[in-house]
Amino acid sequence: MLKMVDVYSGSDRKFATQAGTDITMVKATQGTYYVNPFCDTDYQAAKKAGKLLGVYHYAGGDSPEGEAEYFYKNTKNYVGEAVPALD
Repeated sequence: MLKMVDVYSGSDRKFATQAGTDITMVKATQGTYYVNPFCDTDYQAAKKAGKLLGVYHYAGGDSPEGEAEYFYKNTKNYVGEAVPALD
């Protein structure tokens, strides 16, 4: 079984590299108006620590197509490394 930690802007930065976890899932965006200011910091720390990686979008109730485009625009550099997810 793999253990995952969800990291968002309000998390302690140490959570991205937390011992005993295998996967770090980082909140990247919300709606079409928010980008987590700590997304890349947490992502890079988790990557350096050898964690499996994921990035997620928190749906904000806007147009699904618009939100998908916004998420992709802000996470395209992680494609191929991280599993994208929707919350």
